[in-house]
Amino acid sequence: MPPGTDPPAPRPRVAVLAIRREATAREEDRSLEEMIFEVAHDTLADAGLSQATVGGVVLSGNDQSDGRVISCMTSAGPAGGVDSDVTMIASSGEHALAYGWLRLRSGQGDTVLVIGWGKPSEGVNPDYAELVSAEPYVLRAVGMNDTIAAALQASRWTDPATAGDTATVSWPLTADDLPRRGDVVVAAVLAVEGTFSPGRELAWVRGAGWSTENYELGARDVGAQTALDQALAHLARGADSAPAPSTWDSVEIAAPSEPAAARAAGKLGLPTHATVNGSGSLHERLAPAHIAGLDRLLAAAGSVGPGTGTAAGVGFNGFAGQGATVMVFGAPGTKEGVA
Repeated sequence: MPPGTDPPAPRPRVAVLAIRREATAREEDRSLEEMIFEVAHDTLADAGLSQATVGGVVLSGNDQSDGRVISCMTSAGPAGGVDSDVTMIASSGEHALAYGWLRLRSGQGDTVLVIGWGKPSEGVNPDYAELVSAEPYVLRAVGMNDTIAAALQASRWTDPATAGDTATVSWPLTADDLPRRGDVVVAAVLAVEGTFSPGRELAWVRGAGWSTENYELGARDVGAQTALDQALAHLARGADSAPAPSTWDSVEIAAPSEPAAARAAGKLGLPTHATVNGSGSLHERLAPAHIAGLDRLLAAAGSVGPGTGTAAGVGFNGFAGQGATVMVFGAPGTKEGVA
């Protein structure tokens, strides 16, 4: 720091004030916009806010699966974004949560609503939307989608000589190994410390890290989960002194497959008492791929409390876990829960 200059102002601490999740295998009676409106309204109410008082709205959707070009034009209103600061994060839901946290840390407002959704039941086949994400000249021609990419990755860890006779969806993965889609909307309100009454927080955000690898499957080692290593290194370099994985009491992991989730859990170096995916397996907990990470991060935030002082969420995104995000949460009402 140059002589005579003031030290930088401390970054504000950010808490999770409210979390809402609505999930069903197939919603027949309400449109996507109606689901977004109800979850946004209820989440803001839980935080003691309204559309008129929240500082900003961060959206996470997927134009291809939503079937709506620039879907934020139709979803911003139901999410409470009229006359508000609205940002659409299209890459993945966990990036939306990290962005909401960062904007508050940088002094851009005091509160933010982060909301993500997926309603695959409105489309003919979600695999068609995933196919659009594939490089058009090679991968798209062979029908690449999340399931096939996950199977290619899992095959790196499977010995064909020891594989059983269990019926597979895409070798070596069975239906129970794969995430299960559903019509899901998840939301959370983040707020800067001092803007709410102490004790109202559900969790404190202790830090985050993220990274993205090369898109080309043949240009990276899909079995190495390098993006997770890089995200953890990013977390460790952060200014928040986030607790290391060796101290986490629980972790929620959104991964392309159960073998990928198990592999990720093994890389973390968790303590023996730590719980992994306590909110349900990938097949049990409904979530479209592009918001599965956000869903798991919020599940981690909602799990802290007595007996779980530190929880973390890990989300992979892209074919075979091209990107990874890690966010750590501390328990409410304790100084140990604050970075």
